[in-house]
Formats: sequence, structure tokens, C-alpha cells
Amino acid sequence: MNQSHSFQRREFVMAAFGSTVLGAAWGSTYPDRPVKIVVPVQPGSAVDATARRLAPVLEDSLGQPLVIDNRPGSAGLIATTQLVRSPADGYTLAMVASTHCITPHLYKASFHPVNDVQPIVALTSGPLVFVVHTAVPAKDVRQFVAYARSRPESQSVTMGNSGNGTPIHIAGALMSLKAGFNPLHVAYKGLGAYSTDLAGGQIEAGFLPLVAAAPLIKGGQVRALGVSTLKRLAALPEVPTLAESGFSGFDVDSWVALIAPKGTPLTIVERLNDAFNKALRTPEIQRFIAEGGGDVIGGSAKACENLFQREFAEYGRLIADAGIKAE
Repeated sequence: MNQSHSFQRREFVMAAFGSTVLGAAWGSTYPDRPVKIVVPVQPGSAVDATARRLAPVLEDSLGQPLVIDNRPGSAGLIATTQLVRSPADGYTLAMVASTHCITPHLYKASFHPVNDVQPIVALTSGPLVFVVHTAVPAKDVRQFVAYARSRPESQSVTMGNSGNGTPIHIAGALMSLKAGFNPLHVAYKGLGAYSTDLAGGQIEAGFLPLVAAAPLIKGGQVRALGVSTLKRLAALPEVPTLAESGFSGFDVDSWVALIAPKGTPLTIVERLNDAFNKALRTPEIQRFIAEGGGDVIGGSAKACENLFQREFAEYGRLIADAGIKAE
């Protein structure tokens, strides 16, 4: 080896060693100031509620305040775009939902949902409940499908959703495609207004997360006809799954995960992953998630990345099969 190559090799090794030491030192002092979590929805939504419930538990673990920054709009694009443009120092994170792997199939996004972010941990998953307003003459899914098919095109049954590109939108479009009826899909800007109109009868049917559906079911405003995942809900044991109701293989859920900007040091990724996994194991957080009909996921950053890869590919197929377009 000549002297020039020997010198270059020493320079490379020293630089790599210095980078490793810097990353380790950075991670050992992290965090030393408040950490911001960007949330892609309005206050009061399920994702926002998850972030706010986790925050005080994580503050005890991380030793710094967690600041929730709500950035709703464009089916999550606004929040995630802000995240990917932020410094990769662990002080700006984002809590994303299933829309993270859906929206880029429907809208022009400036980022790739797997390659351009650093997954930290998958947090929770939960089913959706298919409900109808009590004025709809259907006691089960088959009766609803017959009712929807019987309507003339000028009076199509109305199905709402909380926004284009949401799992609620995908579930509704997939159901109508498989059942062979053409509803009028009404997109709202958020879960609140959509739930209100569903309860009031302005919308006849649609999917809701359990936490939003439960009070409406209990209050007699809507009737639960089906569950969007392959397993029945403990909170609604008498309500069959869509798969049981003639929609073989129907399985759409809504999950929540934590991401950081691409390039975030591994020591910080591991620190955050450990803190969030510990928070997910606390009785208060497990009780909160169970009350909303959800399941704890947890696990490694790599497992979260694998989830993103699977979901991005699967939603791409669903959207293509259902012919779903951005509206």
C-alpha cells in the first residue's frame, strides 16, 4: 500500500470513528430541551388523543416536555412535509396514521413514506365499525347492500368519510366496489363534522373508529352492522366482521406510528424507541388503547419500517383495484 492510500485510509477511519463518537455523545445527552411532536390532524381526533395521552408518560421517561403541534390538512401531507424538512436531531417528530401510506398514492407528495423518513415505532392499531343511521332500513350488512342496490342512481345511498385518503374512505370505497353498488361518497375535513352528520341522518352510512362510534351506538343514533378487521370486537361481540358478512378477506384497520426525519442518529432512534415501548406497557396507556377498541403494537424501529413497506404496497393495490381517485 503506498503512502497516499495509507494516509487516506487513516483519514477515513478517523472520520468514521469521530462520527460514531459524536453520535454516541449526542444520544447520551438527548434530549436536553423540549421535543415537538407534529400531529397531522385536528385536536380531539384519535391520533391527537393518543399523542396527548402518551405525552405525560413520556415526559417522565425522557425528562423533557413534549409539545404537540397540530398541523392538519391535505390528508397528512402538510405535517409529514414539515417533518421531512426538519433537522434530523430528534427534536421534531411526527405521529402519523395509516394515511401516511395511503396519501402518496392519491396526491403528489414531496416524500416517499418509507425511504424519506426514519420510522421509530408502531404504536397502536384499531378496527373501524360500519354503521348506518337508524332511519336506514337495514339490520345487517346484507340488508344494507340490498337497500343500496335498490336505490336509483339519482338517489344513491350516501356514505361519508373523514377525508379523502383516510382508512375510512378506503374502507367505504372497497366495500361498495365488492358489493356492487355506487354510493355518493361525501368527504369531510375531519372526524368531528362527519360523525355529527352521520348521527343526525344527513349521511346514511359510513365507517367510524370505535371510540367515535361507541357513544352514537349507545345513544341510539346509529346502528353497528360490521367490523372492518378479521376479528370481532370485545366491546361489540354481537357485531360480525365484514368478512363474516360476505366480504371475504375484508381487512382494513387504522394504525398510528412515530417517525423522525431521515438521518436521525441511531442512538436517538433507540432512545425514543425504548421510551415509547415502555410507555405502551404502562397500565394507563394499555387501558386507554383498549377502551378505544385498539391494540398495542410496539416493537423495533425495523418492525415499524416493515409495516410501512407492507402497508404502502397493500394500499397501492387496494386503491388501484377500487379505482379510488383524489377528489
